[in-house]
Amino acid sequence: MKPILPLIMGCALLATSLQAQQPDALLDSLTSNINIEGLETKFDPATGIATATGDVHIVYEDLEIRAGRADYNATTGDIMAKENVTLVKKGEVFRGQNITYNIKTEELSANNIRSYIEPIFYDTESFETNTGELTRIDGTSSFFTTHDSATPMFKVKAKSITIYPEDKVVMRNVKVYAGDVPVLWLPIFSQPLDDELGYFFQPGYTSQWGAFLLNQYGVMHGDHTLAKYQVDLRSERGVALGVDLYSEKWRDNPNIGQLKLYYGYDLNPDQGINDSVRSLDRVDENRYRVAFQHRIYIPGPEESTWYLDFDLTKLSDEFMLEDFFLNDSRTDPQPDNNIKLVNRSDTYTATLLGRFQLNDFYRSDERLPELAVDFTRSRLFNTSVFYQGETSLGMYADRLGDLTRDAIRGNIDAQEAYIKQAFDSDGTLLTGEGIPTRPRMRRTFNANEISRDAVNAAAEEASSATTTISRDAIEAELDILRAELNESEYFRAHSYHEFLYPMSFGEGNWINFVPRLGGGATYYNDIQGGYADGGSDTKPIFHVGFDFSLKFSKVWDDYKNRTLGIDGLRHIVQPYLNYSFVEADEIENLRSIDRLTPSTRPRPLDLPQFTAIDDIRSWNIARVGVRNLLQTRRENSPGNYGTFNYAGLNTYVDLFMEDPEFDRDISNLYNDLFWNPLPWLSFNINSQLPIGDSEFNFTELNSYVTWLPTRNFSWSIGHQLLTDNPLFIDSSLITSRVYARLTDNWGFSMNHIYEMDDSTLEYQSYSIHRDLAAWKMAVGGLIRESRTGDPEVGVIVSFTLKEFPQLSIPLDLDPNPTGRGGRE
Repeated sequence: MKPILPLIMGCALLATSLQAQQPDALLDSLTSNINIEGLETKFDPATGIATATGDVHIVYEDLEIRAGRADYNATTGDIMAKENVTLVKKGEVFRGQNITYNIKTEELSANNIRSYIEPIFYDTESFETNTGELTRIDGTSSFFTTHDSATPMFKVKAKSITIYPEDKVVMRNVKVYAGDVPVLWLPIFSQPLDDELGYFFQPGYTSQWGAFLLNQYGVMHGDHTLAKYQVDLRSERGVALGVDLYSEKWRDNPNIGQLKLYYGYDLNPDQGINDSVRSLDRVDENRYRVAFQHRIYIPGPEESTWYLDFDLTKLSDEFMLEDFFLNDSRTDPQPDNNIKLVNRSDTYTATLLGRFQLNDFYRSDERLPELAVDFTRSRLFNTSVFYQGETSLGMYADRLGDLTRDAIRGNIDAQEAYIKQAFDSDGTLLTGEGIPTRPRMRRTFNANEISRDAVNAAAEEASSATTTISRDAIEAELDILRAELNESEYFRAHSYHEFLYPMSFGEGNWINFVPRLGGGATYYNDIQGGYADGGSDTKPIFHVGFDFSLKFSKVWDDYKNRTLGIDGLRHIVQPYLNYSFVEADEIENLRSIDRLTPSTRPRPLDLPQFTAIDDIRSWNIARVGVRNLLQTRRENSPGNYGTFNYAGLNTYVDLFMEDPEFDRDISNLYNDLFWNPLPWLSFNINSQLPIGDSEFNFTELNSYVTWLPTRNFSWSIGHQLLTDNPLFIDSSLITSRVYARLTDNWGFSMNHIYEMDDSTLEYQSYSIHRDLAAWKMAVGGLIRESRTGDPEVGVIVSFTLKEFPQLSIPLDLDPNPTGRGGRE
């Protein structure tokens, strides 16, 4: 192979004679660090073109070219390569018969070129790039695929194509081929390279939908909006159309930047899950959802401290999500509706909120409007004192849903009918044949009725079924039901402020003490609802408390156990005491709006974290516990080690001098345990065990294990146990998820939910997975058991086209088949 150094010297002589005309440009091009080699070399001084033929090899900075022939124009900077050309630029490989590259502008153009830009392989008749940075590639009459094969299972032909590497591909006049058979034509198609977009389809069968085919097509509108168009066919439900629009600006935030529209003409609106029958006056054939979640910065469009948030969902009926969007139904069964103006700073967040009952079949609280300012914990001037607080005021109302209102009215009518038939005019209980059995009194507990009052009411109700009850007692209960129909409304102004003084003592600050002192008041005016009729009242609030903790640690730096994933060990023990005393008077006849909800978990003791403002009551509680933490070293990246929380146990108990809810002396004993010894093994156990004699000392045990013993098998199993809780039914639920990779091309998965308390297999699904080169296929079946009707049965077929363009199908209609919460 002959180097072309003599040609470069000749070019230099030519450059000397031409310096007067273009000295800088020509000299720069000739002295560039370019190396050209070939079997035959020559130089034409008239044109300034150097030519190499036969096994040509060109190297220039990050550019490398191999070809049968190449011409280099020192004046223009063009390298024109021909005959089986391979060009490598910044790791990208291009192959073709004719490729031109300019070392000055770094522009690249070619005819009949083949290349690969993850994840697509393509060839095109003509090819151009704007710069050497490869920020844009234009081509005509192009084929591309993601199947790395000489005979790909699918390919796409476009009359013109524009590729924005690491961003998207835009095609016009598009034909999709399965093998050599055209199956789809599109006028224009825009596809982000890193999104699961394109055409989506899902065939299957369930007893609720019948045979179905869900179709979705995703496309980019400009650079700012992703649209997913839907055409869904269900044999038992009919045809439905929809579109989901997503703003690319909020791509990383799943809660804002979206508009979802969906409409279906339902063939069987009276049919619910598991063949339950509904009244047609509640659900008609026209079913729809309009959901809008978005954020607008003020003045915009750039991010600022002022913004307007929209969270709006309008539904045709209360069963819309349950019937058509089971995932959303489980994660957010009653969507919120609010608009809020927010101003954020480092020390506070101010919010002007309007919340309203857009769907009158859901019970909701209205705030028209509410102004709230939350002050974050921050240092007070230059002292060691910290301050945090909150202030809010607004008009509030508790709006009943249609279903709740109808249930209360039906209960009232049943009790009134019983009184007419079971008592004479002077209130004496009649006896003998034909006297009906008293219907059960069903109540919807609200606010202060939850807790000890709820337990007492439930006990009285249970005893009334077997003992004689007077007419006056039933009338008193009816007054309670009638009061529930009188919706709660009031104006409220609430303000609370707290000061903290953190202190540390001892060598290494192993003693920590943080006293806190706070106070405020809640003012109510024009109180309506329940038994109230106007009037005002004020609830002063006083809070004093402290956090006290000790910290001990011991290090075994040389201890290593590869089997258990230990590289050095540190044990931290932290005994702690959180004491809280609150003095707050209860207001008679106030039906709370910001209220406590039933929960098995302990309530927060720090008032700024206590969001149930209307249910702030006097308490005197000490939370005593100890934290144990084991830490080790883990490699975060090659050569970079950090501290890893290997295992931990938090054990604590609440001691009540005054219990605001259940009149207890001591809570359950809480234990929260985690252990993550290895990437393929993890344990989590949260438990509470009764150690007192209150009716609210119950047992709860939630455990979860994830195990990947081999690269071909994974198993997750959980257990949720709840017994003797007066507000929740007993449950002993086992969840299981298994995946096995049988071969390189075959896999199997199954999911189960089993309720041991009544021996019911609530959910089961089984799927077979097959890898088909460019495709992945899955076929599965599911059964969801009903305790009141026939089980729901489903069969689903899934085809997923690897990489791009994406045809992705979620096999499982249940978003969380091994648990009862969470959102993917």
